[in-house]
Amino acid sequence: MVNKVRVNIAGTPYAIATTDSEKYIQSLAKKLDEDITKLLDENENLSVTKAAVFCAMDYLDEYRKSTGSAENMRSQIQDYIADAARAKLAEDKAKAENEVLRREAAALREQLAKERRRESRREERAEQAAAEQAAADEKQGCILPYINGMENYVED
Repeated sequence: MVNKVRVNIAGTPYAIATTDSEKYIQSLAKKLDEDITKLLDENENLSVTKAAVFCAMDYLDEYRKSTGSAENMRSQIQDYIADAARAKLAEDKAKAENEVLRREAAALREQLAKERRRESRREERAEQAAAEQAAADEKQGCILPYINGMENYVED
């Protein structure tokens, strides 16, 4: 809805048709009136028209600089978003690689456990074979002295 707002700038009344709020338009008019009045107070030979032109130039300069700053910020934000996307991809890749390494480590731990069990069984069999051999050697050792002792009793 279009509002008609009445303002006074540098002693001249204006009626402004706008869709903005009256409060907002009043604040703009107050700022412009203050700036023009300041220029006129500082330069007695300056006309209201020239003061208005200087204010317009100052406002346009501020607008362009702020637009440039906004564009620069948008560009930086886009760069940050792109950096964040690359970082997210790198993170996802690292997580996937980490998962592969975890699986490999688990498989190697399992393989190591199997090898240890296998080695343990080999050692048990070796110990058992050694015990059996020792028992056999001991048994044979007991018989040999008896046989050797019998040689002394052999009749000619």
